[in-house]
Amino acid sequence: MNKTIRYLFSKKSFVFSIIIIGFFVILSLAAPVLTQYNNPYLPSQQQIAAPYAVPYWASIFPQYKDLPPNVMFTFSKFSSSNSNYVTMVNSSYIKVLVPPNETVNVSFPLIWNWSHPYNILVSFKLLSPNSENFIINLYFNNIYAMELSPLPFPLPPAVSITPGKASFIVFNSQEINVGNSPYVSTLPSSKQALAAYEFPADALPKPGTYYIVVSFNNTGNTQETFIMSLPTYKSQGYKYGLLGTDDNGASVFAEFVYGGRFDLYLSVVASVLIIGIGLVIGLLAGYVGGFTDLSLNALTDFFLLIPGLPLLIVLISIFDVTGTIVNISKPLLILLIISLLSWPGTAKIIRGQTLSLKNRTFIEASRALGEGRTRILFKHILPNLMGILFAQLAYDVPGVILAESGLDFLGLGISGFPTWGNMLGYATYNISFVNGFAWWWVLPPGIGIVLLSMAFYFFGSAMLDALSPYKLRGE
Repeated sequence: MNKTIRYLFSKKSFVFSIIIIGFFVILSLAAPVLTQYNNPYLPSQQQIAAPYAVPYWASIFPQYKDLPPNVMFTFSKFSSSNSNYVTMVNSSYIKVLVPPNETVNVSFPLIWNWSHPYNILVSFKLLSPNSENFIINLYFNNIYAMELSPLPFPLPPAVSITPGKASFIVFNSQEINVGNSPYVSTLPSSKQALAAYEFPADALPKPGTYYIVVSFNNTGNTQETFIMSLPTYKSQGYKYGLLGTDDNGASVFAEFVYGGRFDLYLSVVASVLIIGIGLVIGLLAGYVGGFTDLSLNALTDFFLLIPGLPLLIVLISIFDVTGTIVNISKPLLILLIISLLSWPGTAKIIRGQTLSLKNRTFIEASRALGEGRTRILFKHILPNLMGILFAQLAYDVPGVILAESGLDFLGLGISGFPTWGNMLGYATYNISFVNGFAWWWVLPPGIGIVLLSMAFYFFGSAMLDALSPYKLRGE
């Protein structure tokens, strides 16, 4: 055993395979620690950054250097056109007194260090007086962004708030239109559909100091009092994490880790089933012979003649659309179908090796000594097949990964959570000139499939060589 291990580790290909497989196994086991997003396809785990955000480390490249990260903070400083009318209530709220027929502006300075593209979200809580004699406007410097009205049905683009009650005010540059923002009407008609893209570029065109202004207009004959929280500013970043985001603003790193975890688990379990079925059929056909060999060999040839991927697609589609099997989950269904369609190759190899072994001298000697068929199979033939079994197990893993990824890529496989096939499929579908080919979304699953397939191939080849009966006997 020690000699076999030393031989294995003397082969560079085996060491390479152990490192790669070990890396992906550790990555899979540590997934809950490495990322808090266990299913980035859920809406609650999306929009954590801007869509198509590049990896944070990509800022070393000039074209990504000035892209903003996620920015979120609460303003702590403010100024007013008349400081006598604006006072702090506590550390989070301010009180604004507005005399009759006058306007009080409260300005919040914003120091901005990034370049476009980005989006803008400003929110604050507001307690307005129980009156309809006021209007509140929101400005970004001189850009008229939002109008709040106490009227129940104000004329657009004014937005209604309930007087005398607390309201949560949100301005989101991604959701502005002609009906909720005066800014949109100032754009040429050809650009109004792109207002969500135009507003950030106009409001914060370059790094510098800007002001968000809340203007309180009293149109009545009595003094009005407003209570507002210090606004919160939020901008979804265009650089995020280790692998950026996809088209939904979800973490690509989380998709890669959990996708690899699922693919690795599914492929190993399916490969064990493939080996189990192939071993039983191959041993019976090769050792028993006669009609048993003829029948099992014909069955194996029949399955080998069937085009695997097309049949896999047809079966998955039938079971999925018709609901023929309703009590089996989609991953389990895929695992079973792949396993049941992939065993013939293994069975052929096991049968051929068993036919060779059963005529060897030591097998004939065992029969002459009166050993039974079962004992001969388990004591003499099966140990001589271990190298082939380990090799086939390793060879089957990449095949299962490719088959499952192919189904997901075509939209016929898993859809509720990430897999490497899903990542490639969705990335390919969403590639356009707008996002300029999201390489951080496409390359990780592609590289993962290639590296894992190479690693299992090298592992299988090394095991086949090291556990060869000739090598074990020192021949």
